[in-house]
Amino acid sequence: MMWRATLTAGLLVLATAAAAADRVVLENVKWEWQNAYGVILYTIVADVKNVSAVPVEYVRVKVELRDKNGNLVAERSGYNVGAEVLDEPTGSGANAGRLRQVKPIGPGAIDHLRLSFDKTDIGKPFHSTSVAVVEVH
Repeated sequence: MMWRATLTAGLLVLATAAAAADRVVLENVKWEWQNAYGVILYTIVADVKNVSAVPVEYVRVKVELRDKNGNLVAERSGYNVGAEVLDEPTGSGANAGRLRQVKPIGPGAIDHLRLSFDKTDIGKPFHSTSVAVVEVH
């Protein structure tokens, strides 16, 4: 079962890297259950590598958990660590100020990604995990 999830994530990472104009690739994608002081989390981590010749301001990814029939169980989107400030709830005009707080990923540089699901937010058992780059700016 784990090899299927790894294969699914690997294929999606390759496909989405091409769709993101070959600007970033996700490397060392891993997921695991964690116990954070009694809170059970399903956490996805990866390295976000800028393979372009220009800085990348931020990368937004989407994680989907699917059951054995391919039905969506849970999903979450988020940003690379240097841009996690963009994931906070926004008020009117607040996003422009947050963009100034983002740490760009330089050419050839690596940032990290971490997204977590609280176990209580996952409605039913899931069979596969997919990670996809949905926006590069």
